[in-house]
Amino acid sequence: MRHYIITLLLTATAALAFQSCGKKDQGEETERIFLSEMRSVNKLTLAGMEISKMASIDDPRLRDATNPRQAANAMIAKLKIGDRKAAYSYSTYLRAYIDMSRLGEDDVKADAGNKTIHITLPPVQTEFVGRDMAIREEHYRVTGLRSQIDPQERAALKENMNTALKREVEGNPDFKAALVATAKNRAASYFEQMAASNGYTAIVSFTD
Repeated sequence: MRHYIITLLLTATAALAFQSCGKKDQGEETERIFLSEMRSVNKLTLAGMEISKMASIDDPRLRDATNPRQAANAMIAKLKIGDRKAAYSYSTYLRAYIDMSRLGEDDVKADAGNKTIHITLPPVQTEFVGRDMAIREEHYRVTGLRSQIDPQERAALKENMNTALKREVEGNPDFKAALVATAKNRAASYFEQMAASNGYTAIVSFTD
């Protein structure tokens, strides 16, 4: 009788050990699959924001001249007959993304027993895109003997607006903060759904 009980206990212990080992192997396999799929995305774009600015081209003004040539051009323009005025708008885009190639093996941990997976994502980054976007003409009026606004003037205006937009964004942290917050929410939702489709509950956090 005692031999039977001992044998039964040993059998039960072996079964539990096998089951535990199986769960561990299953969790490691889940980690491997998730990590591979997540890294394959490479760059995960999550949110974007369009930022626009308007500016105008007008006659050069004497008070704005910084050298003799500019002063002379301002004086000549003042003598010409007619009007010369144009307004343009320009947009750039601020994009939030996660570099998924930065995921490490310790950033994805699965518990097959509890069906949970802990995902630690790299920080959300932002970047400007759309530098090649053309400026849009909102108003154009050149009359009399005034010269037409040339491509060089438009290109200079675009460059100035692009620089000004970036300076404004860098000087106001609210732009990036709002975009990063949106990106984090979308990333968490995305990976929670991904885990749920595989029968897991995801717990998502960020390294920052």
